[in-house]
Amino acid sequence: MKIYFISLGCDKNKVDSEKILDFFIRKFNAKITYEIEKADVCFINSCAFISDAKKETIDVIKEIFEKKKKNAKVVLLGCLAKEYKINKNFTHIDLDKYVDEIMPVDKYLNELNELTNRINDVRFFSKSIKISDGCNKNCTYCIIPKLRGKFTSNTFDNIYMEAINLAKSGAVELNIVGQDVLNYGVDIYKKNKIVDLLNLLSEIKGIKWIRLLYCYPEEITDDLISLIKNNKKILHYIDMPIQHIDNDILKSMNRATNEINIREKIKKLRSEINDIIIRTTFMVGFPNETDTKFNKLLDFISDIKFDKVGCFKYSREVLSDSYYFENQIDEETKEFRKKQLLDLQKEIVISKNESKINKVYDVLIEGYDREKKCYIGRNYENAYDIDDLIYIKTKRNLLSGSIEKIKIVDFKDYDLIGEIYEN
Repeated sequence: MKIYFISLGCDKNKVDSEKILDFFIRKFNAKITYEIEKADVCFINSCAFISDAKKETIDVIKEIFEKKKKNAKVVLLGCLAKEYKINKNFTHIDLDKYVDEIMPVDKYLNELNELTNRINDVRFFSKSIKISDGCNKNCTYCIIPKLRGKFTSNTFDNIYMEAINLAKSGAVELNIVGQDVLNYGVDIYKKNKIVDLLNLLSEIKGIKWIRLLYCYPEEITDDLISLIKNNKKILHYIDMPIQHIDNDILKSMNRATNEINIREKIKKLRSEINDIIIRTTFMVGFPNETDTKFNKLLDFISDIKFDKVGCFKYSREVLSDSYYFENQIDEETKEFRKKQLLDLQKEIVISKNESKINKVYDVLIEGYDREKKCYIGRNYENAYDIDDLIYIKTKRNLLSGSIEKIKIVDFKDYDLIGEIYEN
């Protein structure tokens, strides 16, 4: 059996994709092909968070149906598959075969084998590990709880065994992901266990970096800050989705925080960990976002000067509570605000990058870019497949997965340019 597999959307989808691929490789001796025309089964692990993500999935499905063999099967997985099942009117395209879940993924959490180069676009030395699924937050713009269900933690034993196997297969970096990472354990252990889990994972031989993604600001505790500060394997990096800073908007979004608390949390992180990298995400064009409220968001970004910022336009989803809100914002205004926000952030990033020239960082080497004739890598400031890269020109042969001392000598917009640091 030859399988073509494409994984769209977030890191949580990528984790599921790896497990599904591993299952078919082991159970059916399946082979991976990167050519649709040669596949017996084409899998699409989909995203349905916003309309742009749905459109991307549908475009992929159309391409597959245009190129696939006559008898090849097409399997839709992930969030769009679940929305298709929930919303009876959602009929973008007829699928040859529709499956919501191809297998009980949890059953195979502790049975992962080496995947290395068998899986497209997954570098063996940087792996994501999903410690929970589902969400109880019920933000009014979000349909994830309806698609993924209630917040559910994976067990200590399953996560630990998966991490052990990833380390054995060559993983150097673990990215901790989930819909609500910092609430880990409250459902199955009746108390928050994220600090205990991170301490346990940091003991695994071979794992050098542990990175935290998707951390709600209201759940960042003093114990967590202390752990990040003092545990050498926990990177000084935190992904903290904020979405907005205007209190009326935050309340309308059903976010469990406000401007004062957000500012205090950022101040605490930066005072305790002076080199902390804070990544966040903002939404523009939410219903009732006036020019005044949007400008307040721009002022906040100018004031805080985040290290990394993502931005997306509010998407009016039928399954979301905010679909029925009044004062919806037109698409032209959303696009204009997104551009303003990203232009502002680019100025901030360029200023920060200027300050990094002549600094020396530990850099995880990811490979060699033949076109640019240089190595590429990331330091602690940059998450795999999300953030920026460091380009390194050297005559030395650098091993992918190794960590090298790199001196920054220049930058180009978001990306840094470095050279081997000689003591």
